[in-house]
Amino acid sequence: MDFDWKKLIGGVAPALGLALGGPMAAAAIKVIADKMLGNPEASKDDVAAALAQGLNGDQVIALRKAEQEFDLQMKQLEIDVMQLNKDTEGAYLKDVQDARARQVANKDPTPQVILSVLFVLWAATFAMFYFGTLPDDEFVRALIVRAYATVETGLTGAIAYFIGSSRGSKSSGDTVRAIAEGK
Repeated sequence: MDFDWKKLIGGVAPALGLALGGPMAAAAIKVIADKMLGNPEASKDDVAAALAQGLNGDQVIALRKAEQEFDLQMKQLEIDVMQLNKDTEGAYLKDVQDARARQVANKDPTPQVILSVLFVLWAATFAMFYFGTLPDDEFVRALIVRAYATVETGLTGAIAYFIGSSRGSKSSGDTVRAIAEGK
C-alpha cells in the first residue's frame, strides 16, 4: 500500500489537505515546503519524501503554521478554496455531461468504435501474454508490456465514459456522507 502523504497533511492541517485536492495544490505545496523543509521551491516529491519519514512535534507545528499562512494568503486574495474545488469539480462533471449529451444528440458511433477497438487490442495482447511466448529481447518485451498498459489505460477510460468514473462515485459518496452527517 502506498503512503498517502496528502491524507496525513489533511489530518494535521485540514485546510491544506483540502487545497491539495484541487487547483490550489501548487500554492499549498509551496507553503508546506517552505515551513517544513525551509525551501519554498521544493517539489511535491520532496515534501512527500519528508513526510514518509513520519512527523515529529516540530513538523506538526510547522504544518499548522503553514496552514495559518496559507489561510491568510487565501483570505488576502479573497479565494475560497472549498468553493474553488467545488467549482472545479462542477466544471469537470459538466464537461463529461456535455460530451455524453453530444454523443446522444448526434448519434455518434465514435465512442463505441473506440471502445470496441481498444477491447479487441486488449484481448489480443492479453491472449498473446497468456498463450504466446514473449521475445527474448528485453527492449522488445518492454515495448510490448508498455503497449499493453497503454491499451489497458485507454480501455479503462473508455469504459468510464459509458458507466461513469470513480471520481463521480467518490463525489456521490461524499454528498451522501455529508447529508447523513447533517452538514
